[in-house]
Amino acid sequence: MMGIVSDEDFELDGNEVTSSDKKEVTRIPSANVEEIKRGRAPDTKEVPSQIREAVARATINGEGTHKQIAETYSVSPSSVSAYAVGAHSTSSYHSPNSSLSNAITDHKARISNKARNRLLSALNNITSDKLANAKVRDLAAIAKDMSGIVQDMEPQSPSSSNSSQSVQFVFMSPKVKDIEDYKIIDVNDA
Repeated sequence: MMGIVSDEDFELDGNEVTSSDKKEVTRIPSANVEEIKRGRAPDTKEVPSQIREAVARATINGEGTHKQIAETYSVSPSSVSAYAVGAHSTSSYHSPNSSLSNAITDHKARISNKARNRLLSALNNITSDKLANAKVRDLAAIAKDMSGIVQDMEPQSPSSSNSSQSVQFVFMSPKVKDIEDYKIIDVNDA
């Protein structure tokens, strides 16, 4: 609440407050300033690189939510997010550690190779006889899935990687002329 104070109240020390009715002085206790402790607690040790890699692999494999993975490996959920992208902490999120990033890349490559092998096996088992005996709905689903696979397997060209770019057609229409735009010549019948 803000109000008008007398000159006497105004001249008092900043730590003293008076009531204008009673003229008694009350001391305000001084504030305590506590320093905020950031970062790791002094008694905790750095998470070993093997644990970081295991947390990253568990995240990539979808073995649970970040909270569940954090509880399993005794790390914080923010650390789980950081390890999944190759960083040691949220402060280094955009500049990942090279050894952890390499481990993540290797893990993803192994998953990709395994999926590619399964895909080739599935493609080899789709024979002409099986396609000939399939229902129309199944053929449509197979065609859709195969077109997606072809699109994923072909290298991306620079122009096709930019999804915001599209074909545009511009039609130019001629200017419409009115009668005022022409010279009018009167011809007499003589």
